[in-house]
Amino acid sequence: MRTSILFILLVSMSIGWSQTNNLNAYEYVIVPMEFDFQDEPNQYQINILSRVLLKESGFKVFMNTEERPMEYRGNTCEPLFLEVEDTSKFLSISTIVRLKDCYDNILFESEEGKSKIKDFREGYQQALKRAFSSLSEVNYIFDPSLQKTETKTAILRQKEDKKNSGSKEEAYPDKTIYKFGGQTYWLVKNGNKDYRLLANSGKENYAELQLADKGSFLFNSGDINGAAYFDAEGNLNIEYMDEDLNEIQNMVFKKIDQ
Repeated sequence: MRTSILFILLVSMSIGWSQTNNLNAYEYVIVPMEFDFQDEPNQYQINILSRVLLKESGFKVFMNTEERPMEYRGNTCEPLFLEVEDTSKFLSISTIVRLKDCYDNILFESEEGKSKIKDFREGYQQALKRAFSSLSEVNYIFDPSLQKTETKTAILRQKEDKKNSGSKEEAYPDKTIYKFGGQTYWLVKNGNKDYRLLANSGKENYAELQLADKGSFLFNSGDINGAAYFDAEGNLNIEYMDEDLNEIQNMVFKKIDQ
């Protein structure tokens, strides 16, 4: 029993040391002015906030749109690259922060930062700060003597992801694309009269729309049960009862022209 516990502790320490050691080999981070889930640069001011939070952790930071000093140009594998994933649900905002090398290997992934603030700007900023709090536990200190990790495992993974993404695209040629809360959704037929709302490039069945009456649908996402209808512009409108506020709430999934 003691041997098993000691083994687990040693493995945990080894993983933590390895992650810290890898990060310590990098002096600076490149932050994009627009993450994949955003509709415009620095939406909700979280890109500049990311820069501030990374600097507080000890990194030198450059936005991907700014001119860098001469000593930080050239080798594209010198920096780390920040990725923020929007994992929000209908009733909460949440994000995950990752630091990747030039081969797309993940050297750091945060805990999910969550916020129940309904205002998008305040909610995303709170969720981001909570996600970044995991980075403070790593105790980053730049050490130029360390060797950077440059494996090509992620390249193979990227090719596989693209292959899978392509097959999903081909599976739903007649999909309609919508956006809500910075995320993209596919609306696809489910039989003759019903629909499914897919997330994550068609990989996740996000909600079901079942025909209820002429022009209206029952909407079920797991988090929300409500009514849905399409307006004159083709946008998908959802109405549901917020039990906390005891009020009818309205969400609009904006149709994107293809």
